[in-house]
Amino acid sequence: AETGECQLIIEGEHTDTVTCCCFSHDGKYVLTSSFDKTALIWNATDGTLVKTLRHENWVRSCAFSFDDKLIVTACPDKTVRIWDTESGQL
Repeated sequence: AETGECQLIIEGEHTDTVTCCCFSHDGKYVLTSSFDKTALIWNATDGTLVKTLRHENWVRSCAFSFDDKLIVTACPDKTVRIWDTESGQL
């Protein structure tokens, strides 16, 4: 990061525009959301897909809770979903 060089490119799973992304607070994961109606949890070290969180509408934004145990996603259909990070369950 000190050189300003790209450390990792994560691609290939989302089928539409990525709308939001963030790191988990412990730096282990990257969370992305998309117009493709998914939020994806990635391994921040090697970019492998860890979990897929499916929605009925496109996902506007996403975030980890402070302790990384929960994920929140928001959709334009006025819904907010809270997911368990480990299980991927609502």
